[in-house]
Amino acid sequence: MATTATEATATGLPVGDRPIPMSLFLGFGVGTVGVSIMLNTVTIYFPALMSTVLGQSTAVAGLLLTISKLYDIVADVLIGGWSDRSQSKLGRRRPFLAVGAVVSAASFLMIFLPPQLGDKALILYMAAALILYSTGYSMFNVPYMAIPTDISDDPQVRAKLFSFRTTFVAVGQLVAVSGAAALIGQGDGGIGGYRTMGVALAVAILAAMLGSFFGTAKARWAPPQPKDELRVPLGQTLRMLWANKPLVWLISAKTLQYLSLASGIASNLLFKLNVLKIGYEGQAAFGLAANVMTALSMPVWLKLSRKYGKRKCYMAATGLYACTVLVWLVTGSDISMPMLLAIGAFTGSFSGGMIFMGLAMLSDTMAYDRQTTGMRREGLFASVYAIVEKSAFAIGALVVGWGMSLAGYIPTMGGKLVQQPDSAIYAMYATNTVVPCFFLLLSIVAISKYDLSESRLKSS
Repeated sequence: MATTATEATATGLPVGDRPIPMSLFLGFGVGTVGVSIMLNTVTIYFPALMSTVLGQSTAVAGLLLTISKLYDIVADVLIGGWSDRSQSKLGRRRPFLAVGAVVSAASFLMIFLPPQLGDKALILYMAAALILYSTGYSMFNVPYMAIPTDISDDPQVRAKLFSFRTTFVAVGQLVAVSGAAALIGQGDGGIGGYRTMGVALAVAILAAMLGSFFGTAKARWAPPQPKDELRVPLGQTLRMLWANKPLVWLISAKTLQYLSLASGIASNLLFKLNVLKIGYEGQAAFGLAANVMTALSMPVWLKLSRKYGKRKCYMAATGLYACTVLVWLVTGSDISMPMLLAIGAFTGSFSGGMIFMGLAMLSDTMAYDRQTTGMRREGLFASVYAIVEKSAFAIGALVVGWGMSLAGYIPTMGGKLVQQPDSAIYAMYATNTVVPCFFLLLSIVAISKYDLSESRLKSS
């Protein structure tokens, strides 16, 4: 539904063909720095904190992450529907951004500044901290993902918004991977380093998310769907979602992609510490190369998507990323710094394209749903997308955690590392290469069925 000139003027959006200001692209994109820090830091460093500093098994760490992700599924659905029905003088979804920012930063501090507790008390404490973390993450990210469709009806503008988001993802990942590794490394991998990192990154999360709250103040906000029209029975809602075949195939592809990423990320740091033996300094260097290239590659992927289409670009980026992942099979403790940086650069370039294309296609499926049903359910779609992400990461964390434990991974305390048995080394290789590539190939097959081109979208 197009916004009228009166509505656009009242909400600060440029009227007619006047372009959206650069400040709005930046204001929207910066919020994902906080989201990216939240997701990547906890996914990467929480298992290491538990198993190399706090003396807990990888299985316990994986189980805690899984419980929080399962809770997240419920939170995502509730928050997504709530944001669709919301009305506020501040802007349709902006209050969620502000509340999510505060809760996210507070929960991050809880996770990485744990008090001294016994084993059982520590596990209960971490479970509570992760539940709060999931609440803050959902409160911000689900409404945030729905914003581009509120801002513009033009698929090219939405794609550009998501290209800015993916560029800022790289910034957040750089902070989460390289910045966190550097801060932890200064504390020799012990609790002091994790505490320093926790404080610094909590401030960054709060600043980035509030930056998006203030940066989207002049965005157009589409009117909320009437509450009675959103009171659709669950069965009917699921049938309507199933009828949107582009969404079905996109979600199928993203599920497989996230299973791939979850498997690799859950054990990636342990792989670098125990197999490559490059320490937190190597992790920081790898993250720097990867995320600089993610940011630099965005204009290229945006141009390619306009020329060849989002689906073809998604398939190309995913295939190239899979090839890069396989390179880990021929690496070991003798890896050189140039080789590490080269792998990081290719990883960042291809993963950035893969993530960007998926997000751009998601906004198209939202627009397609609105055009075919007359309903504005962007929050619901964003929650479905978030559920897929979190479910995949929950499964990945649980399977990798238990798999590593069964393979004989030896947990330590105080950041110390020991020689791991061959079975654990093989498990780390498998979860970083073979398993991710298997899911990536299936993701390419699924997305090949996606047929929502921009010409079809405009004609529907």
